[in-house]
Amino acid sequence: TGIDANGVAGIDANGVAGIDGNGVTGILAGPVDSIDRVNGVFQSMGQIVMASPTMLAGMHEGDFVSVAGSVVSQGWLYADDVSVSADPYVPGATEVFVTGLLSNVDSDNGIAQIGALTIDYTASLGNSSAPSGAIWSFKGIRPVDRGVMVSDRSGGIE
Repeated sequence: TGIDANGVAGIDANGVAGIDGNGVTGILAGPVDSIDRVNGVFQSMGQIVMASPTMLAGMHEGDFVSVAGSVVSQGWLYADDVSVSADPYVPGATEVFVTGLLSNVDSDNGIAQIGALTIDYTASLGNSSAPSGAIWSFKGIRPVDRGVMVSDRSGGIE
C-alpha cells in the first residue's frame, strides 16, 4: 500500500538560504534512478523520495525531475509536488540540485554526504561556505551518471 506520509513531520526546505538555484525551486532537481511504485518511492540524487501514486505514474527512470517538499531524515525526502522536465538529463552537463540532512562531512578533503550521495564541494568554497549544521543544499553537476556530485554552490538553512 505504500508509505503513508500524512503523519511525517519533516523539515520544510523553503527556508534554504545562501544558494542561487538559477530558477530551481524545491529540494531536489535530478534524474530518476529508480521507481518503486508498490512502496510509493523513487530514488534520485542518492535520496529516497516519498511520492503519491499520481506523481509516480507520470515519471520514468532517466527522467529529469524537480521536487518540492520536505526533508524527512538523512537520505529521505517527502514530495509535495514533482515536475518532470521535457528536456533530457545529460550527465556532466545538466545542472542538479539537492537539499538534505548531512550524514557526513570531511572538511579536510571537501567531501560531504547526503543520504547515498557523495558531494565534492571544493569548487563551491570560493562562492560559499563549507557545510555546517544539519541541513545543507548543493548545486552543481554529476560528471558520471549516479556518480559523485561536483558542487559549485552550497548553502545552509538559516
